[in-house]
Amino acid sequence: MRVALFTNAYLPIVSGVVNSVYLIREGLLRTGNTPFVFAPKVAGYKEEHSGVWRFPSVNLTRKVNFPIAIPYSNRLFSLIANMGLNVIHTHHPFLLGEVGARFAKVLGIPLVYTFHTQLEKYAHYVPLPQELVCKAAREAVAKYTSHCDCVICPSPSIRSLLDEYKVTCRVEVLQNAIDVRSFERADGGALRQELGLTPENILCIFTGRMGLEKNLSFMLRAFQKVQERLPQARLMLLGDGPLLEDLQEEARQLGIAPYVFFPGRVSYQQIPCYYKAADLFVMTSTTEVKPLAVLEGMSASLPVIAVDACGTGDTVTDGKDGLLCPCEEEAFVKILERAIGDNELRQKMSQAAHTTACQYSIENYTTKLLQLYREVGAKDTPRDKSKSLSWGELQERLLSTW
Repeated sequence: MRVALFTNAYLPIVSGVVNSVYLIREGLLRTGNTPFVFAPKVAGYKEEHSGVWRFPSVNLTRKVNFPIAIPYSNRLFSLIANMGLNVIHTHHPFLLGEVGARFAKVLGIPLVYTFHTQLEKYAHYVPLPQELVCKAAREAVAKYTSHCDCVICPSPSIRSLLDEYKVTCRVEVLQNAIDVRSFERADGGALRQELGLTPENILCIFTGRMGLEKNLSFMLRAFQKVQERLPQARLMLLGDGPLLEDLQEEARQLGIAPYVFFPGRVSYQQIPCYYKAADLFVMTSTTEVKPLAVLEGMSASLPVIAVDACGTGDTVTDGKDGLLCPCEEEAFVKILERAIGDNELRQKMSQAAHTTACQYSIENYTTKLLQLYREVGAKDTPRDKSKSLSWGELQERLLSTW
C-alpha cells in the first residue's frame, strides 16, 4: 500500500505529532508498505531518511524557529498526483492537511485524519479575541472532517470532544503507539555523570515544547517547594520553544536554577538516553490529546507524575504506574514529594510503567491502522499509472476543489 502522510511538522522538529508520524512511517515500512511524508522545509536540515518531500516554508517568527508550510508547489503537486497513492493520511486540518484533503478528492482515494491537537487550547498564539479564535478552531476542525472518510482519535477520553465539534464522519479510537525497544536499549549512565548527578539524586524529566500550553511555570513553582524539602530532587525540561528563555529566567528568580536543566532541542535518536538518565516523568499540561511523551517515559520504565487530564488520565493508572492529581499546585507538590521520597514505591511503579507501555507497541498499532485503511476503501496495490494526470488536468481538478 502506498500511503501519503501530510504533516505541518516533521524532523528535526521534536514534538508528539512529529514522533507519531515518524513511528507510523516506521511501522508501514516494517510491514512492506510504502509511506511518503510531506512536510515543511527546514532550513539547513539534511534528511535522515528517504521518502520525505518538503514544501517551501517560512519561519513562524524571528524568535521561534518553527517552519510554516507554504502549501503550494507545482513540482510536488505533479509528483503527488502520479505516485499511485492508495490513501492519504493527514495530521493537521490546515495548510498541508488541506493539500492532502484536496488530493484525496482529486485522486478519488480515502482521506484519513488523526485528531492530535485540541486547537482551541492554542488560541493564545493568535492575537485576536480568544472566544472568536476558539470558535473558529472548532468550526475549522468540523469543516475539515466533513471531507474525511475516517477520523482517528488517539485517546478514548477525547472522543466526546469530536461529538461536541459535530463530527459526522466515521471516528475510530486508535491510541498512539511507541517503539518500546528503542527506549529499553538506551543507557543514561553517561548523561547522569555529565550532569553531575549522584545515585542519591532523583531526576524528574519533562520532554516537549516550551510553550504556554504546557503549563511549565506551574511545574517550576511546584518543583521549588519540593526541592526545598527534598534537596536530592532535580528537574530537566527537555525541548525548545518560545518560552525557553522565560522559563530559564523564572528558574533563576525562584532560586532553583542550579537544580533545573534545560538541554534545549536534541535529536529524537538521543531522547531515549535522556529518559534513561531520569527517575520520574513529570507533566502538568492539561491540553494533551494522547501525549506520546508519556508513553516514551513509561517505555523507559519511568513512573508518570502528572496532572489528571485528557490523554494522561486514560494512560496512567493512579497508584500503579504513576501518580495523578487535580491541576492544583499543592496537590502536585504532594504527589511529587511522595514519588521522590519513597524509593520502594518508585521501583514498584517503574516496573508497572514498562508493562503499560508494552501495550502500545508500534506493531499492534500498524496492524490496526492498515485494517482501517482497507475498511475505508484503500487498496493494497498501487493505482493504475495509466490514470496519471497531466499538469493541465491536475490544475483543473484542483481548482474545482476550492
